[in-house]
Amino acid sequence: YTCVATIYIPQISLNITNSSVANISVQIQRPNVTITSSLSGILYSGTQIKLFCIVLIPLVVDTSVVVNTMWIGPRGPITNGNRFNFTTEQTIPVYNTTLQISPLNISDNGMY
Repeated sequence: YTCVATIYIPQISLNITNSSVANISVQIQRPNVTITSSLSGILYSGTQIKLFCIVLIPLVVDTSVVVNTMWIGPRGPITNGNRFNFTTEQTIPVYNTTLQISPLNISDNGMY
């Protein structure tokens, strides 16, 4: 951005012009992502669990936002269906997605 100032002194017919430049860098804050669980402690085969992913979109975003989430399990990306069920809900600035695994089995051990 440039600001230009011109001063005119009519008594002596003098124009004085000067300018200054400001460089700005605009960034968008990263969303805050948190995962919680419906259960803690020992998980047993045959039961179910819900994992909740909460995405908090910074309030300073002044344009429309599209949030895409993907669940990744110990064996890679998870698709909706069979034992895995996704649900989503968005109330700006919070976007919630839930992964329900039912029934749990031993192959579900790992990081999500």
